[in-house]
Amino acid sequence: MSDNYPYIVRCNDCDFVSQVYLDEQTAMNERDFHSFEHLHSVSIWRYAWEQWTMVTELMGVVLH
Repeated sequence: MSDNYPYIVRCNDCDFVSQVYLDEQTAMNERDFHSFEHLHSVSIWRYAWEQWTMVTELMGVVLH
């Protein structure tokens, strides 16, 4: 990922969408926090070249 583009974090299991982030580490922290707290599948999206593209995804944890 690159620090030159804004990032958002989106949950695939609920309506959660983060604010726009300007750095990679903050977006990754938000993704990890939401995923582990709610056990949801969460992805990071980057806005570049006038479109949003998914750059990484973290699946929710299933506890047995």
